[in-house]
Amino acid sequence: MAVSLRVDARPGARRSARWYPALVAGAFVGTGALVLVAALRFGGGAGTPRIAGLPTAGPVTEWGLPLARLAYELCAAACVGTLLAACVLAPAAAPERERCLRAAGWWALGWAFCSLLTYLLTLSSFIPMPVANLLAEPGMLGFGAGLPQTRALLLVVAITFVVATATMAPRLPRWLPLVLAVAGLLPPAYVGHAASAGDHDLAVSGLMVHLAAMATWVGGLGAVLVHFRRSRDLPVVLRRFSAVALCCFAAVAFSGAVSGWVRLGTPSGLWQTPYGLLLLAKVATLAVLGWFGWTHRRRTVGGVADRGVRRTFVRLAAGELVVMAVAMGLAVGLARTPPPAGGDAGGHAHPALEYALAPFSPAALLTEVRLDPLLVLLLALPAAAYLIWTRRVPSWPRARTAAWYAGLALAALVLIGGVSGYARAMVSAQALQHAVLALAVPLLLAAGAPMTPAARAMSRPLGGVSSSPRVLALLATAWPALAFLLYGTDWLTWSLTGYAEHLVTELPFLGVGLATAWVLVGADRPAVPPAWRRGLAAVAGLTYVGVGACLLLGSPVAARWFALARPHDAPDLITDQYLAGAVFLIVPLLTLAPVVRLLGPSRSSERG
Repeated sequence: MAVSLRVDARPGARRSARWYPALVAGAFVGTGALVLVAALRFGGGAGTPRIAGLPTAGPVTEWGLPLARLAYELCAAACVGTLLAACVLAPAAAPERERCLRAAGWWALGWAFCSLLTYLLTLSSFIPMPVANLLAEPGMLGFGAGLPQTRALLLVVAITFVVATATMAPRLPRWLPLVLAVAGLLPPAYVGHAASAGDHDLAVSGLMVHLAAMATWVGGLGAVLVHFRRSRDLPVVLRRFSAVALCCFAAVAFSGAVSGWVRLGTPSGLWQTPYGLLLLAKVATLAVLGWFGWTHRRRTVGGVADRGVRRTFVRLAAGELVVMAVAMGLAVGLARTPPPAGGDAGGHAHPALEYALAPFSPAALLTEVRLDPLLVLLLALPAAAYLIWTRRVPSWPRARTAAWYAGLALAALVLIGGVSGYARAMVSAQALQHAVLALAVPLLLAAGAPMTPAARAMSRPLGGVSSSPRVLALLATAWPALAFLLYGTDWLTWSLTGYAEHLVTELPFLGVGLATAWVLVGADRPAVPPAWRRGLAAVAGLTYVGVGACLLLGSPVAARWFALARPHDAPDLITDQYLAGAVFLIVPLLTLAPVVRLLGPSRSSERG
């Protein structure tokens, strides 16, 4: 520890520390740019002959757009990674936390500038019109507000300015700018090249996971190297980052495999097309990065407090960043490379849903699995976290562990199983997915009592929930309000028309369901009287009974959409809506009724 402090105090060390971030960024950009230019030449993403007589955007746009995109990716990764270091990796008392926040603010501003530059070049490419001519006619710049790709970039500009502002606000939660920065990675993915793939939802989901995991991984390593290489807290920071990096490696590998399959369709495309060869090059860089990670775990993570091991870490991390620059250059070049003709795995078999949907059968609700990378990641994280927490708690009840993983398995069944594919095409499948996520899954997860082992593993006291009637009244009011908005307005139709819209719609119901189940089950000792719990369970159950009755007796909901999206061999719209009504009548009886019975008068004295 003393050696580290003496090294920091030398004038030469201070000068090198001041220039080190610029040197790392310059080496990263230089390597990535060289690889990007080579990938563009090889894959035909730039420098290809133009058809005579057709307008072009010119070489400035042709070569400048991918280079601006590379700078965009660098600033985004640096911003996310530096915020990760400040909010997650660094100990609470580490002085580097404030420096990381300030640096993240500057990276966010650089990200905003690169977004504006990418907006200009993207608009030049779409029109097409050379950049000089576009700037000479300012009225044309507003044309980008009507294009999804450029509109997404404007949204990123707004988000990055908010992130930069949040890093300077001392009273805001430290995690807020990190969450906003990760959210800023997603809009271009939703409207980018993945949006044209056959399995639209899988391609978009895979790209979102890929971008978020890669930015966290690359930016996190860069932040550790730049800000903590001389810090006394490096052993703690590196140990935490090692766990994050392992998760990012798995996420990048899985999402990349799904995205590659969606774009190629057949394995032969890997070696028969430039797109496939570039993809193989990315796989090779990922394998090299895996070797770096294994070497870190074997040689540096455990003994980095030693001065010699610290130097080894710095050299390894610098080499790893060079390989990451190669990977990012290949990624941007791959995004500009045309995929093989007819290579989409899913094809646009269904024009409304934008993914292939097999003819309906009851068995298809189980067999038609769709491995959505985003949802797989969101399910894998709580599964791994619970396992880590419970292993640190002696004699944790197996029944609670079984309930937790049963809830995750049930969620996987309706989110990545066959139900997920038909949920946007049939009202009965939508009702089944919705009811299971809002009622059944939360009760099982709450029975797992996750907050208890988490609090014990982190040596923190477990807080109870307030027994204030206002909290319970808010939950009781949320059930009928949300149900009315979904099934009594056009919200249902809107939620079915897109991948993101469908996921966003389920979030408030899942959130209210989790809060309600935590109160009802009481496994984490919420101090709520049983009579209040019975009332809350009755409100939730009666809400869905009422929705079921309306579906059975009322007019068809979202009839135009379901008529357009209805798969082959599915029941007619009226019969399908009757099945949906039956689902909303049966699921509350199977889930909430047993809870109400357990909270009956004979247990009125129970408290948690």
